[in-house]
Amino acid sequence: MKQISLLLIVALISLGSFAQGNKKDKMEKHSKTHNMSKEHIDSEAHAMMYADKMTTRLNLSLEQKEEIREAQMKRLERQKEMMAAMMSEGGNMGSYNEEKKQEKMKIQSDFQDEMREILSPEQYQDWEPMHKREMKMQRDKMKNKDLYKAKGKNKEKNKGKDKDEYEKDSDDY
Repeated sequence: MKQISLLLIVALISLGSFAQGNKKDKMEKHSKTHNMSKEHIDSEAHAMMYADKMTTRLNLSLEQKEEIREAQMKRLERQKEMMAAMMSEGGNMGSYNEEKKQEKMKIQSDFQDEMREILSPEQYQDWEPMHKREMKMQRDKMKNKDLYKAKGKNKEKNKGKDKDEYEKDSDDY
């Protein structure tokens, strides 16, 4: 009786493993068939969500929505290219210098110019504070991420120290 129940359990486990592997194969095949990379899907989805959000908030026409989606896709692709170049240069974000900062600002400026062309003056006036708020949120998010990384490095540095010494080093941040 134990052998039969053990055999059933093993059969169910292997059947479940086989089903999961098959699903993964189907996803890879689908991705190859439709020539979609994960990054492209993410950019496309992000641009579509942004256009949908702006349509709701600014009461856009269908033509404006499509133009905004295209402008956002263009912006995202330029940002990805810049990030890829930065990563290939130094292998990390440490190569972020004034030139890269200017390039990032140029991308943002070009996007704002495109938005000015797409939107009516009233819509642009409503869009601008929303955009500034989103950019501030992104900067704050990056600062918090950097701070979190710095604290993590600080914890590694302080592994062997006692509690008082650790708190003293943590106060530096």
